[in-house]
Amino acid sequence: MSDVIGIPNPPPGTCLPWEKITEDYGPPVGDEALLKGQWEELDALAYLYLWWWVQR
Repeated sequence: MSDVIGIPNPPPGTCLPWEKITEDYGPPVGDEALLKGQWEELDALAYLYLWWWVQR
């Protein structure tokens, strides 16, 4: 349903997946594995923070 109206349906535990970031901004300059790891950690924390606020 959400794909029909253009809302992305990210995998569980993520807010904005790495693939979407590279699609929007292009390939990163530098060590992609390092940047991807840092992004996924930050994204997981953002997801946890949002989940915690919704569950209150």
